[in-house]
Amino acid sequence: MKPSEYFGLVVRTIGFLILLYSLWDLWSGCEMILENVLPLSDGGESDLPSVFYYFAFGIPMFVVGAICFFLADGIVKLAYRGQSGS
Repeated sequence: MKPSEYFGLVVRTIGFLILLYSLWDLWSGCEMILENVLPLSDGGESDLPSVFYYFAFGIPMFVVGAICFFLADGIVKLAYRGQSGS
C-alpha cells in the first residue's frame, strides 16, 4: 500500500470513531431530555446535567465524522496533491 492509501485508511477510521462517539452523545442527549423533563413537570428542580451539552458537541462531531468518513478521498487528494499518482 502507498502512503496515501494508509492516510486514507487513518482518516476513515478516525471519521468512523468520531461518528460512533457523536451518535452515543446524541443518544445520551435524547435520554437526558426525558430525564430532565419528567422531574420538572413535578415542580421540582433538576440536579441532572444540561441536555445542551450533548447536542452542542454531538451535532458538530457528527458532521466532522461524516466529512472524514465519507469524503476521505477528497482529504487524501488535498494532502497528496503535489505527488503524481500512478
